[in-house]
Amino acid sequence: MSDLQIEIADLVKRYVACSETMDFEGKKRLWDLDDPLPLLMPEEAHTPLVGWKAIEAYWSKSRVVMETLKSQSANHTARKIDSDITLATYDMRWIATLAGPKEIPRKPISADVRVTALLRQKPEGWRFFHLMEGPVDLMAMTRAASARRAEELFPSSR
Repeated sequence: MSDLQIEIADLVKRYVACSETMDFEGKKRLWDLDDPLPLLMPEEAHTPLVGWKAIEAYWSKSRVVMETLKSQSANHTARKIDSDITLATYDMRWIATLAGPKEIPRKPISADVRVTALLRQKPEGWRFFHLMEGPVDLMAMTRAASARRAEELFPSSR
């Protein structure tokens, strides 16, 4: 793995860790704060979130909607496309419990997404300015979930 890939994988892992703790200020610090029109496209958003006002409104709503969030990232790649611009891709699985009345049992929901991000080299390191999540198709998620469940039920069947 190249130094660039290690550096970007570390940044992604820090970004994902901020999501789990709902540390949206920490997430924001990993973005290029000088960019007036950053773009965030979460898989569940119907339209791109363009600009800080839209992104911060989305993050504020996330604090209210989610009670817990766990995420894992894997398969990190990074490729410089200009001296100060890098294209990164990675896979992510998230598991969330939505907020609601305590007396109603809540089960977690999850999804697998593929992420493409553009990062800009800044004095403080690489920073996001464009991040787009794309869901893995439902059939692939169903097959993977079925395989995981079979492995849980019959661990020696491999």
